[in-house]
Amino acid sequence: MPSGIIPSGYALVAGLSNTGKSSLLNALTETSISPVAMQPASTRMPITAICTPGNAQICFVDTPPIESGYDHSIIDWADVIVLVVDIKTFNHDLEKPSLKQFLEQAEKKPIILALGKSDFVKPAHRAAYVTKARYTNLFTDIVPVTPILGFGIPDLMNSVLRNIPLRNRLFPRNIKTLNSRRFLVSEQIRTQLFGILPLDVAAETAVQVEETSKRDGRLYVRANLIVSRASSKGMLIGRKGQTLEHINKLSSIAIGKFTGEKCRLDLWVKVREAWTENKTDLLEFGYVC
Repeated sequence: MPSGIIPSGYALVAGLSNTGKSSLLNALTETSISPVAMQPASTRMPITAICTPGNAQICFVDTPPIESGYDHSIIDWADVIVLVVDIKTFNHDLEKPSLKQFLEQAEKKPIILALGKSDFVKPAHRAAYVTKARYTNLFTDIVPVTPILGFGIPDLMNSVLRNIPLRNRLFPRNIKTLNSRRFLVSEQIRTQLFGILPLDVAAETAVQVEETSKRDGRLYVRANLIVSRASSKGMLIGRKGQTLEHINKLSSIAIGKFTGEKCRLDLWVKVREAWTENKTDLLEFGYVC
């Protein structure tokens, strides 16, 4: 093998809503880079994490749910697809139009099926699910996984490595992500909203980080929560500011876990009427139009 040639490339993590894509990316890369929420469709933009297992280099890309206006062009530059499905419902899920379209677009790529939430299935039955998935003849490999327990993660990583092409290293060794720090911090905040606010209010609240700096040995973050309706402002603040305080507390913990630094978070609530219907606002807040 020529000097400098290693397994190196992009692995796309894709799937339907609430299948555990973000948890899987974090487990594979041993990070907390992709925020995890119990509510579906919390990932809105691709989040990248670059890891170096052995002498290899893999850029994993966590993507929004396939059924939510998925940008199929991202498939073109992926070297490997990791498709995450719920082990108990994968047979039914494969019949969904959005997933069928995705598989058609990705048919020329190696597709590894990650059967998520496999801890909900008795160990003796997992082999039967894998055999059933093999009969579809759609997948290069099939691996049962439970990211939160670490189950199946080494096997999945080895499968990805077997299918990543050999080439020169794509990124310098010290690069851990292709996303900006401000964006990743804003996502940590935004994800907390889905566990506290009504879903429609959380979905229409943008997070805009104005400052990240060091103050008194802590990471200082100033951010705006921007709602699309004036009536939502009071909901975010809550009685005597309790809701905003709760958001602040959980977000500070999430940011601290992600960055490895103690965080002082300064949150403000602002109104920008109907920003979700304005293309300029959507672009400003980091949404793809």
